[in-house]
Amino acid sequence: MLYLLVLKIPLHDDLIAELSRVINDLLSRVVAVDDLSRYVREVYSYPLRTSQSSEPPDVVASDSSRVVKKLSLATVYAIQAVSANISLRESRSSRFVIKCTSGYYIPTPSEVVPEELMLRITQLLSRVLEVDSVLEVVDRAEVALFDGSLISFLWGYSSRPLPKGLRFTGYSGFSNLRDMWYEIFRKITEIVKLVKPLFIAKTLRRSYYVDILLSGETPKEIKSEVNDLILINMLRRLGKLPKQPYILQPVYVTTDKLPKPLNSLNIDLSPLIPMTVTYVAFNHSTQPYQVSVPGVWGVDELVDIISSIYIYSHTGYPDPLRVVHSKSKLSTEEFKYILYKLGLNSIPTGRELLGEFL
Repeated sequence: MLYLLVLKIPLHDDLIAELSRVINDLLSRVVAVDDLSRYVREVYSYPLRTSQSSEPPDVVASDSSRVVKKLSLATVYAIQAVSANISLRESRSSRFVIKCTSGYYIPTPSEVVPEELMLRITQLLSRVLEVDSVLEVVDRAEVALFDGSLISFLWGYSSRPLPKGLRFTGYSGFSNLRDMWYEIFRKITEIVKLVKPLFIAKTLRRSYYVDILLSGETPKEIKSEVNDLILINMLRRLGKLPKQPYILQPVYVTTDKLPKPLNSLNIDLSPLIPMTVTYVAFNHSTQPYQVSVPGVWGVDELVDIISSIYIYSHTGYPDPLRVVHSKSKLSTEEFKYILYKLGLNSIPTGRELLGEFL
């Protein structure tokens, strides 16, 4: 048996062996090019303007963090969101707004709430806090940066009621998931009228370029095993993407191309949908990020707006998003410590006899 001294977690040899097999399989899918290279097609790319003749735009950026802790009697959670109006102009200084909420859920005899529902509720509340805080600092900004795809902000629509045992601070008008979703949708719509929003995703929720990057002769079993980033990274390794900062040929996503249930809602999703999707590489040595923008944007418009934030992003990722991420981040260990200091150690976790405490 192996032992990870830092975390004091026993790791059995059987688990290491299983993980080794999984990781080798994953790496073979991501790295291998022999089966795919014959089917991959090149895609148009457009260079960003890395030198600017005008003043850089003021930028709003937002991010949030959430932590959930299960106790024997209840589930407690906390969420904090940070938005910042960041300017590189000498006459202006950066401004920050912090929005927070917390709450708990006590199981009742009349309902059983799956963990998935609690995760969805806290995710929606995180998005509510983010768009709320952006609207408080958006004045005089030209661009708003969000961490995550536009679809991730529109995810979670449901008429399912909130659990009866759920309590949270700061918001009293929500009775179901749909109420939270409408709050997010309405406020993003307000933001679109004030600034140009860019939703920048570090991880994929949905792929849009597979049909563009793979030829029609690609076998279904191969097409079903890849996503945008696997194909784009393959093009990078093959030397078929520029060495300088660029965006890819944009894709336009209409309502019928959205995931369920968004593609079948009897709701006018404009001005957010249709949306424009591209990939941006601020630095050729880093992985491109998926960018989604509400509305239909031409190539020149996309190049203009994304080039305007290059001064914030030449390291490979927008610094304003990096700043709000660091200021909103809340770890599980920090959350447990806060709960302990606030006196929640009087409520058992149910795991004390296993040596696990707050």
